Amino acid sequence: MSSAVVDKLLLAIRDSKGVPASERSVASVLGALDSSNEGKHAVVSHIIEDFALTQKVLKLANSSMYAPFGAGSASVSSALDVLGTDAVLHLVLGADLISEEDLQQDDNLSRTLLASELARSACDDRVEDASIATLMVEIGRLMTGKYLPTEAQTIATRVAEGQDPQDAASAVLGMSYQELGVELAARWNLPDTLRSVINGTGDPTLVGIARFSSAASSLIHEGKLEAANTLLLNLDVPGVNKAQLGALVGRKVEAARQAARAVSGGSAEADLGVLLQTLQDKKSSLEELTKALLAGLTDSLKTAHCLLFMLTRSGEQRVRYGHGKGVDELRNKLKVSADFLPTAFHAAIKKNIDVSIADVSKLKDASLPEGYRTLLPHVTRFIILPIATSRVSGLLYCDWDTTGALNQSEIEALKKLRNMLLPFFPQ
Repeated sequence: MSSAVVDKLLLAIRDSKGVPASERSVASVLGALDSSNEGKHAVVSHIIEDFALTQKVLKLANSSMYAPFGAGSASVSSALDVLGTDAVLHLVLGADLISEEDLQQDDNLSRTLLASELARSACDDRVEDASIATLMVEIGRLMTGKYLPTEAQTIATRVAEGQDPQDAASAVLGMSYQELGVELAARWNLPDTLRSVINGTGDPTLVGIARFSSAASSLIHEGKLEAANTLLLNLDVPGVNKAQLGALVGRKVEAARQAARAVSGGSAEADLGVLLQTLQDKKSSLEELTKALLAGLTDSLKTAHCLLFMLTRSGEQRVRYGHGKGVDELRNKLKVSADFLPTAFHAAIKKNIDVSIADVSKLKDASLPEGYRTLLPHVTRFIILPIATSRVSGLLYCDWDTTGALNQSEIEALKKLRNMLLPFFPQ
């Protein structure tokens, strides 16, 4: 076993910001921590959806700092009892963020999070254990892909040539992904119950769920959809809700097919390019440009609503222009408060970052502006692009009432269109 590889990996991890956390997960955790109506269970349920947050919480709870209290914390629930709310809030606020759209482009991380989602769907009475077990099983592969890019590319080349992934990893790293995961877990002082799941000697149900979820996620990402369905049919683990798991696998398979069709078609990207050229001549006023832009975005991206928020004297962001159903009501009632709240909109404003939410149903009310769900009850996903020079003084917002996702080329085109609005905002 190569300790040099482990040392090299740990050094790379130490010199980085760490694996980024999903913007949606961070917003949900902050909302749950801020809400008086939600308890520990809600906080736990959001944390275990995200690899970065789960890893940070477990690692800190089992660190020397908390050794007298947290030794052996194998669940987020027990870790929260050790750490307390303030420490968890500090961890969440300090996490590096990744948008939903960028997450879809990060094959390693998106594959891991899909595996965790499959695991949570598999076993209703052990959701937390199954999710954490799957994230642990994925550690070796995920960390290699993120922090050892040369080695990861060599492994990928060997796999493409027909070599078994574990054999390829062993040849390049001197150990399998599972062995690497166990070594990392040991260095982070994670308990034996988690290490035994990684190496396959632990709880048979958790090992079975974790290995199935990891394999199924990889097959879905690689487009091997029939193989994923066959893997599910052959799954033989006690206590697994195969009907519920099958429904989720079916949805993910269909989403993968839609994404493949969207990439091959590329019509939305082409339409956005035409729109960008068309709008070059519509710069006489903000109103003229914005109305043409929002209508064009609706046609190109099949949005439900496209809105332009602008900063008011009171410090609120209010809808100034819009395209879509019920825009007049949105102008009067939808606003982003001047006071900072743990919402996706405030995150975009405070950090001047694009925020993309792929599944609005997973957000708590506290993660959205007041009245959002009442005003936009059918919205399933949205993207927010801040408009900023010296500060954020506007937001370009688009939402959909269908599933799907923008590809990276469409996002880049959308950013260019957003930038056309900059000359009309305070410098």
